[in-house]
Amino acid sequence: MAPIEPRPTAPNSAPTARPAQPSAAPPPAPRADVLAPPAARSDRWEQLGNEVARGTNGVRQFSDAVGATQVRRTQGPIRFGPLETGLTGTTVEGVNTRSARWAGGVSTAASVAQLPGAAYLSFRDVRDAFRNPSGESANRALGSVSGLASTGLNVAKGGLDLAGNVSNFRAAANAARTAFTQAAPEATGAVANRVATSAASEAAQGSSRQVTRHAAARAAGEGLEDAGRLGANAARTALQGGGTAVARAAGRFAPGLNVAIAAADTAAAASTLADPNAAVGKKVTAGVTALGSIAAATNIPVVSQAGAVVSTVSSFVGAFF
Repeated sequence: MAPIEPRPTAPNSAPTARPAQPSAAPPPAPRADVLAPPAARSDRWEQLGNEVARGTNGVRQFSDAVGATQVRRTQGPIRFGPLETGLTGTTVEGVNTRSARWAGGVSTAASVAQLPGAAYLSFRDVRDAFRNPSGESANRALGSVSGLASTGLNVAKGGLDLAGNVSNFRAAANAARTAFTQAAPEATGAVANRVATSAASEAAQGSSRQVTRHAAARAAGEGLEDAGRLGANAARTALQGGGTAVARAAGRFAPGLNVAIAAADTAAAASTLADPNAAVGKKVTAGVTALGSIAAATNIPVVSQAGAVVSTVSSFVGAFF
């Protein structure tokens, strides 16, 4: 039997799998400040503006409340700003008293302090709306511009009212002092100033001729009553026809400015209501502010005064959202 020779084994086939490639290193984690969009970053100027708005609106709560008490009721046409509604009844108008002048000065100064912050927000949001056009950025810009307009209009109205009241008081006081001094050259300067202040105070707030003359005569003292009454007459004459040119301008433009303020606050409220990111409290207070401004533009007793105060209080509360 022939020996069995072993079969030659087949050579191993070359491997078909490709050698594993070294894996690429994972990309570095992006920095946190790169992930955050510009709108989410903290804006210190906006925060500063909000702090100023809170403080100044807090001050305005008290000054506007004082100003709301310095009014008198009359009978006449009911108006919305300068526009007559066709209705007649009891109306309300401001009175030029010392408290009214003080409250007007404080309120105007508070509005002036808010201007830089409102201007910055308006500039920033309008710039962002042009850089990244969208419905949201356009709505934000509309709200900021409306807020700036409301603040600026409040400054204009408050400044006009204050300037008119001060100029009328000074004109009445100067006229009363001159007339009294001419009628009583022997009177001291202190007495002349006292008569001028009394006569101007009564004349500026629209007191009757009898009341004004009595106040000036009492301030003049014994023996100088007639001179005091002459001073009162001069004070009333100085305020005829609305008084000084500044006071007449304030009376002419202030009602229209009230309507413009109401329109600006309404636009700002509409922008806030359309903002999906605005807090519920922000939306509520923006609406209340607009309604208060609309009420303040009327000359209806209680409604007008309450509207002005409510609008300021709502603005103060809204700054915390």
